[in-house]
Amino acid sequence: MYKLIILFEHPIDEQEFQENWQKFMSLAEKLPRLKREVVSRVQDTIHSPGENHITRIHELLFDSRDALETAMGSPAGQVAGQFLQAFTLGRVTLLIAEHMEAYEREFQSKTG
Repeated sequence: MYKLIILFEHPIDEQEFQENWQKFMSLAEKLPRLKREVVSRVQDTIHSPGENHITRIHELLFDSRDALETAMGSPAGQVAGQFLQAFTLGRVTLLIAEHMEAYEREFQSKTG
C-alpha cells in the first residue's frame, strides 16, 4: 500500500481550522481508489528540529503508488489539494510513503 501523509502545523485559528478540516475531509473522501483514511491528533512532540509543531496527521491509503498518483491528479484530487493549501495557508507538509505493517505475532523473537 501507499499513503499520502498530511502533517498539519498548529493552526492560527483552531475553530476555523476545525470547520475547514471537516470540509477538506469531505473532499478527500471523494478521491478515486481511496481505500482507507487514518487521522491522528498529536498529543506531545518529543523532538522536533524546527519551530513548526505538528498537531494532526491525516493519512490517505491506496493500494498502489499509481492509485495514489491517479487520485492526486484527478479533478477531485485537484480540488482537495487546492482547498488544503488555501485553508492551511501553506502550513502543511505532504509526504508519499510506502506503507508496511507487522503484527506482534510476526515479530522476530528477541531471545535465543
